[in-house]
Amino acid sequence: MRDYPLDIRGLILRDIYPNSEYRWIAPFLLQDEIDIRSHVACENLARKYEILIEVDSLGNGRIIPRAAGIAARQGRIVLASLFMTAHLYGHHLEPELEARALSLLNDEKRKVRRLLNRNREWPQDVWNLQDTPAWIIPSFIHRFRSLVNSRAVSIISGGHLLAEGNWEWKFECKSHIPSQITAYKVPASA
Repeated sequence: MRDYPLDIRGLILRDIYPNSEYRWIAPFLLQDEIDIRSHVACENLARKYEILIEVDSLGNGRIIPRAAGIAARQGRIVLASLFMTAHLYGHHLEPELEARALSLLNDEKRKVRRLLNRNREWPQDVWNLQDTPAWIIPSFIHRFRSLVNSRAVSIISGGHLLAEGNWEWKFECKSHIPSQITAYKVPASA
């Protein structure tokens, strides 16, 4: 049985290997990069899978691939699969599904904007987002890097559907990829 991250990477692996046994895990517990080219021979299909990974949590790019990534990170697998299939095979979405895709993108953008509040930084370079689910942290750090600063930071997030509790994410200077993610323990009072 394989462990698949509950994000776009896991959805892609499930699509490539439909008969494999797997279990979903919190995406930040599996930080491995996926080399699509080693799994898919078709150049065109491989590139479309790569686009899904590239635009996930980036904040820009085509609507449908981005919506697939958001839905997957939220654990909405059926919806994410619909968006991914539309992207891979060039299907036109019904207006209702396209509206849902736009709604997902707008909702994520609003949430990230609200989190970029200096009152959440305490002490310096530690952002307390304990009331925020872990699925939004990849989008937050991309936006944070473009608008706030490039220093090394720590982010304390809430839990995930598959990993309860609070989590501490450490990011090196200028990076949007976490160098370390650990269960957060409240520091003992002095």
